[in-house]
Amino acid sequence: MRYYPFGLRQLVSFAEIARLSSYRMAAESLRIAQPALTRQIQNLEESLGVQLFDRSMRRAVLTPAGKTLRQLLPQMFRQLDEIQSAAKRGGAPARIRIGDAGSVTSTILSPALRILRSEYPGISIDLVQNTSQGYLDAVLSGELSCTFPFLPAENRDLVSYRLNDQEIGVVLPADHLLAKKKTVALSCLSDERWVLFPRAANPLLYDEIIHCCHRAGFSPHVIEETTPRQSAVAFVSCGIGITTITESLRYLVTEGTVYRRLIRPTPRISSYLVARRSETRPEVRRLVHLCRQVAKTAEAARAGT
Repeated sequence: MRYYPFGLRQLVSFAEIARLSSYRMAAESLRIAQPALTRQIQNLEESLGVQLFDRSMRRAVLTPAGKTLRQLLPQMFRQLDEIQSAAKRGGAPARIRIGDAGSVTSTILSPALRILRSEYPGISIDLVQNTSQGYLDAVLSGELSCTFPFLPAENRDLVSYRLNDQEIGVVLPADHLLAKKKTVALSCLSDERWVLFPRAANPLLYDEIIHCCHRAGFSPHVIEETTPRQSAVAFVSCGIGITTITESLRYLVTEGTVYRRLIRPTPRISSYLVARRSETRPEVRRLVHLCRQVAKTAEAARAGT
């Protein structure tokens, strides 16, 4: 077994200085005296035999060796988190339960999970369906690790991250006169029978749809409220009425129905990632970070097109 002449505390201190580019701010963040922090870094440099910070600069500027170490540390910290988590689980593989209705599965969740599985090869992943409010309740109770609802959490024990904005489209029977059009004006749906979802399932989205209908000059004639969205699409296929659905869920459209985009301005809704604020499991925290990273990259790509 090899002995390493430096400790984890020194590496954590280095990472914090590198993140903040300041000894003073890092000392405040770590709640230690700045002279003690300086000695930690000096001891770390002596142990490694390299200089990590450029002493000629007023700010904490990394040397090439310091930059290399900063790049390597995040993976090491994740491995240490996994060691701690695995020890608490008694060696059992990590397990994540995710509330996902399909709104961000292909664009955000799938790419993030591919990376996560490469870092946690034995991890078990369960995908659970519910309403947006049901997802939030399940995360709060601990039944779910995290979720992707269409509304932010109001409970202070939960933290919400907005991932993207999505337009709402309409699902029509395939033989509907408007099915021949590529896009449909909301005002053209004033005489239709609507199949929505209970307002309690997602008050934000429900109110947005009703508000847009009012702005188009009518109040929708809601004849049925049902969840999940597959049930609403099934009602449409039976010719009972029409329904709305986010563009990301258009894959739910079945035989006998068609999805049509609405002419702008259209109802819009944001999708969120919600987890417990006190979450400590490294695999869950890593998934949250990866999803936010993938969403940010996708948003930048869309803005550039």
